[in-house]
Amino acid sequence: MRIVLAALVAIAGIGCVAEDSEPQQVEKEYGFPTDGSCPAPAGKLTLYAIAPPIPLDWSSPNALLQGVMDSRAAGDAMIAAGDAVMKRSIGHINLELECDDLSIKMTGQTGGGAEWVAATDGAGLLLRDTPGAMDDMPTGDLIDTPKDIAAREASGKVKLISFVVSRPMCKRLKEFYTEYVESGAFKHYNGSFRARRMEGAGCAIFGAGMVDVGGLLRRSLFTPEWARSVMIGSARIADFLGDGKYKYGGNLVARGADGTHWVWPKNVDVPVSNTTPVYIFSDVLDSWSGPEDTEFNVPGLTGEMRTKLPFTIYDPEMMANWAESVWQAAQQHGVATSLGAQWTASTVGNAHEVVFDASCVKPQSLAFTADNDDLFEDSDAPMDR
Repeated sequence: MRIVLAALVAIAGIGCVAEDSEPQQVEKEYGFPTDGSCPAPAGKLTLYAIAPPIPLDWSSPNALLQGVMDSRAAGDAMIAAGDAVMKRSIGHINLELECDDLSIKMTGQTGGGAEWVAATDGAGLLLRDTPGAMDDMPTGDLIDTPKDIAAREASGKVKLISFVVSRPMCKRLKEFYTEYVESGAFKHYNGSFRARRMEGAGCAIFGAGMVDVGGLLRRSLFTPEWARSVMIGSARIADFLGDGKYKYGGNLVARGADGTHWVWPKNVDVPVSNTTPVYIFSDVLDSWSGPEDTEFNVPGLTGEMRTKLPFTIYDPEMMANWAESVWQAAQQHGVATSLGAQWTASTVGNAHEVVFDASCVKPQSLAFTADNDDLFEDSDAPMDR
């Protein structure tokens, strides 16, 4: 049972909150040249994308849970072989910024610690707010994180996504990291929270958020490649012995198979009608939705969203797989074009690294919390409201 509960907690933050505040509407400048020239390269942002030991099956909540349990066993085997120090059963994203006095040491959002409720939440475990920390904190994985990355670089069990950046970009990235930590957002490990809004995050959500706030890549391009979307039927979500709702998170968004963008109403908590437990491996969790689902008690919902909750989560497995495909293309052709950028291939030990020279990219000046509600739109795209 301990293994099952650990798997549940891992799933809850697979995408690894401060008080709500009104978006800051003041745009900031970071000293980028105004004469059309590019500043000199000053540093390097690296995302360390760790895929789970085995691919995870997202066809249903039960399939996902079973995959995480199997992945934990495979992670133990990796550690025994010396290929890793941490099992990372759902994968993980670490990041590091090397930029002189603006550097960010190797870190990442991590967390967990609500095993007893996770077993009764059904798919609600994806929405559960659990205690969080940064990997570079004593309460996180301060000691094991650099050891794990070193072992994975030697074994090739990590993919590096790197951006050569200017000093103005370093200022933007460091400012975001500092505000995220000082706001206490890191204390909230949750798959539905949006990092740039200081709500909290999961590991990949935080990593993708760093790319987003810098404007290093367009969000409308990287979200479809790096994130999974599901529509979770109301009957699959429980909050046994809770207060009957899950706190709103900025990642309650999904893109349907027909291309429809579903965006949950902003700042509206998710009401839960299930007052009885939805246990792990219950039959209802054999699918993400079905005829058992009833309408959410939220006025104004339309279409599928009347009975299904949109949910999008950035996924370390997808990010690692994307990096490997780009690396292979760059190895073959010298350069690869993806997500609107030109990537070259290199290696760090036995690990594959893709590199984008983003030193000419002007830092995004949009206030962190003022981004578009739809994750499938660029963060600085105008909102239809």
